[in-house]
Amino acid sequence: MERATTTDAERIGWLMRMAFGMTEARTREYLDHIGTDSFLVLRSGKEVSACAALLPTRHRFGGGWVRAANIAHVAIAPEARGGGLARPLVNGLANVARENGAAMVTLFASARPVYRKCGFELAGSEIVYEAETQALPLRTDLAFASVALDDPRLREAYDAKTISEAGLLDRTQAHWHEIIREPRDGLSAFVIGEGPLSAYVILDASDPGLLTVRDWCASTGREAAALLAFLGRFRSVYPLVRWHGGPHDDLVAAMPDKGWRLAHQEDWLARILDPKAALEARGYLVREAVLNLHIADEAGDNSAIALEIAGEKARVRNGSLSGAPSLTITLPFFASLFTGYRSASHLRRQGHLETDEEGARLADLVFAGPPPWLAEHV
Repeated sequence: MERATTTDAERIGWLMRMAFGMTEARTREYLDHIGTDSFLVLRSGKEVSACAALLPTRHRFGGGWVRAANIAHVAIAPEARGGGLARPLVNGLANVARENGAAMVTLFASARPVYRKCGFELAGSEIVYEAETQALPLRTDLAFASVALDDPRLREAYDAKTISEAGLLDRTQAHWHEIIREPRDGLSAFVIGEGPLSAYVILDASDPGLLTVRDWCASTGREAAALLAFLGRFRSVYPLVRWHGGPHDDLVAAMPDKGWRLAHQEDWLARILDPKAALEARGYLVREAVLNLHIADEAGDNSAIALEIAGEKARVRNGSLSGAPSLTITLPFFASLFTGYRSASHLRRQGHLETDEEGARLADLVFAGPPPWLAEHV
């Protein structure tokens, strides 16, 4: 495996078009946004036979940032498919991420079995909601203003939003470029607030049949209701509006009645590369706790660590602490527990975690929090 160079750009674009049905213009735009050197490749002779992007980032959990990398657009040449390239490619990407300091890697999977063989497990949701514009509130007393798509307050408001959520990305410039990607003819941003923003929405009005919210933020339920009313102003042209949201979605909660539905839902997967670093980086709602974890890797080796939380800060030491509740879990399902996607009690019922009642209750508290989700398909 090696890092791609500019001479590989044309071949990478072709692989992406073959794998994802993207247009040539879209692949060029994507490579412009993230950089060809964000891709790693496998070669057959001199020809690139497989590629994938590796994007350094962080994920928010419990108010803390966990260093991570997103694996995106895994593409294998049609003539090389079925040749066993997927696992070495993904494992190689994970190794590079670990060498660069990531404590976890995340991805969206078109075929879960392959990634599960590489140590990944379900870790969060991507959800797209759809509402009829006729069902949205009619008015709001909050004023909206149009701003530039690169207004720095948009990023500041998004960063503030991540604190009370789980899973959201620390967006890099590449992530923001993707939010305002083509088509841009109907792209615009609107905000509430003259200084720090209490709400914003980035709208794509290029499709007269569907108003698409590329990104949004509402600091309270009042702002969420105001956003819905603002979107309702487009009802004379756009019958429907769609947005990314969480399992506990503020816009859905602000809907006055029926008229919305789930348009799309899929799960993303994670692999924890460094359990100790991940546990120490994330935040916790519980103020005091001690929990022993025995984490078995794919080779069957069982590493014992002790998680100590004091004042909502975590310290992890090697070995077990006498008298503390203990649990045993495999490394893949530790990702589901760590992100809060599955509770310890659920994993125990499913046979993926071993502990007693006391250990399950404590682990439920330790990893409690809002359900993890992503606001974009990376």
